[in-house]
Amino acid sequence: MNDSTTPLAALPRPLRQVLWALALLGAAAFVVGLFVAPLRALSSALVCGFYFASIAVGALVFLSLMAVANASWHVVLKRIPEAVSLALPVGALGLVLVLPGLSVVYPWAAAEAGADHLLHEKHAWLNAPAFAVRMVALLGVWWAFAAGLRRTSLRQDVDGQVGHTRRAVALSALCLVVVGVTFSMASFDWLMSTEPHWFSTIYALYSIAGALAAGTAAITLAVLALRRAGLMPELTESHLHDLGKLTFGFCTLWAYMWLSQYLLIWYANLPEETSYYLAREGGGWSFLFWMNVLLGWGIPFVLLLSRRGKRSEPNLAWACGFLLAGRWLDIYLMAAPGTSPEHAGIGLAELAILAGFGALFVLALVRGLRAAPLIPRGDPYLQESLHHHA
Repeated sequence: MNDSTTPLAALPRPLRQVLWALALLGAAAFVVGLFVAPLRALSSALVCGFYFASIAVGALVFLSLMAVANASWHVVLKRIPEAVSLALPVGALGLVLVLPGLSVVYPWAAAEAGADHLLHEKHAWLNAPAFAVRMVALLGVWWAFAAGLRRTSLRQDVDGQVGHTRRAVALSALCLVVVGVTFSMASFDWLMSTEPHWFSTIYALYSIAGALAAGTAAITLAVLALRRAGLMPELTESHLHDLGKLTFGFCTLWAYMWLSQYLLIWYANLPEETSYYLAREGGGWSFLFWMNVLLGWGIPFVLLLSRRGKRSEPNLAWACGFLLAGRWLDIYLMAAPGTSPEHAGIGLAELAILAGFGALFVLALVRGLRAAPLIPRGDPYLQESLHHHA
């Protein structure tokens, strides 16, 4: 059993071997898919890349919100969202893999795009060099904030100076503004531009809400795993309760954005807007379209509605598991129908690529947890967090 004031021990060797085997399986499925069905392989990389990047960004925003609010309850588990945010390179890998195949995934990058008047008008923004530069820049900005908050936290472990907390608050305030703008740009670039003739003014808020819900769910699952393993006995039911409340709130915010976008387009009934939902309610996509709402909000809402549900480890685990599955399906539905109107099904290739990226994400998360003590012993709010609702 680990002491919480020391870094996490290495994963058992059999588990590491299984994770690396899954990562290799995902890589093999992607390579084979490039030759057999390049569109499906590249779309899967895009979906997985955005999915895991949004989880990391969601954890980064979680940290920043807690710092700006001068919250104390989360301090005992702060190293977990730090580690989740530092797993951003896994999502970045999936997104970068799409760059060589832009013309396969994005209509605006195809050779015949010049003949389309609307795509021609958007060419100044939607072109391959600018797209690649923006992608690298956005990922770099998010990584800089995640690394900066982590570095500030580790320095405070050494000297315990309150000044580090003030610097973290200032950095977090800037992070919330910058991430709000940059994640909106990323959503437009990487997902919405798969259907460049369609647009939505709620799309960015919808994506941000999904990232917050997924990031909080991933943090909660990691907390539950560490607590179940006996590695962080300091975590109490009160901490779980607060995580459950945030998960409940963020998934409901996502559902509100989903409903707002759907209803606005439904009652306006403009052809250039309804095409998005017509594609997702037909062609074999309808079941997944409604399943997305059930997984991403319906089931978690019911499981987390009561106080007892928020404080129950199994209940929280199931709710967060369903929510994360719904988030992946949500991103899949945001990207795939635009490039493949006739649903070909979620096959073994998509699941293998998802498993591969998931294994890499877990390995990156564990590496982040191993790089520092599990408890930020220099944080001035630690004692208040340890006695949260005592």
